[in-house]
Amino acid sequence: MAGHILLGYKCNNKILTKGLVYEKRENMEKIILVDGHNLLFRIFFGFNRPIMHHGIDRRCQVGFASSINKMVKDLGASKLLVLFDSVTSTKSRLEVYPDYKQNRIDYTEQEENPFEQLGDIYKVLDELDIAFLEADGFEADDYIATICKKHHDDYEFVIVSTDSDFNQLVSESVSIYKSRGKNSEILTPISIKEKLGVSPEQIIEYKSLVGDTADNIPGIKGIGPKRAAEILSYGTIDEIISGQTEIPDKYLNKIRDHEDILVRNRFLITMMDNAPVDLNLNDLEVAFEKSFKPTSVLKFL
Repeated sequence: MAGHILLGYKCNNKILTKGLVYEKRENMEKIILVDGHNLLFRIFFGFNRPIMHHGIDRRCQVGFASSINKMVKDLGASKLLVLFDSVTSTKSRLEVYPDYKQNRIDYTEQEENPFEQLGDIYKVLDELDIAFLEADGFEADDYIATICKKHHDDYEFVIVSTDSDFNQLVSESVSIYKSRGKNSEILTPISIKEKLGVSPEQIIEYKSLVGDTADNIPGIKGIGPKRAAEILSYGTIDEIISGQTEIPDKYLNKIRDHEDILVRNRFLITMMDNAPVDLNLNDLEVAFEKSFKPTSVLKFL
């Protein structure tokens, strides 16, 4: 098995992570897929100490280099790709639901705008030969979903993000690394099932029922996480609506009365796996010298 797993240890052909054992695919090269905007926001709002260079705070650029260096070492990977959203990323979902993500702060009206850091972050990534893409017409999530689906037989993928939407992609070849200092964790099919009461394959319908406040997607009133997991224990939403499975009337009626909302939510929440991602995974090689210091990127700025 290549590399090591943070928060876990090897046990024959298995990995033990936070008390959960799951099968590890052997002889699979590992690729890290980084949710770029998620990382940007965590650095911008979580790293409060400014790093001044020529009178400009460069904590985001240094933080990006530091975070990527650490995840490469911790996860034992030699390939990495950072994916960012673009101004066109939410277009298709906004056409279906105009309120999609409209609860987000408009940073163009704020004194501090994290998006203003992107140009110099791209410059640093270029100088470090770290591959990155801006999603055009799709969200970065969709690009990641497309890559994972297209190459799931050939690689092991680790998605670096705290966005729970990625739970739907978790499988024997895809895991999620949530970097939270001492509380960092790797999510696998087993840990998601234990945590939420549903499998990764049920996440789309689970979130369709409960909604997603982060993306301004309302769920079905009166259905919270525990009730959603209970409902899905009877079968899929389609099976419930068509009467293919027996379920208490109080749940059946609620599902049928809100079928239009569930159809909409399922579209909004499902990560598209047909994004036009054109890249050679062999070009994603990344390596840092043992002596690398994140502040060294200041020379590029």
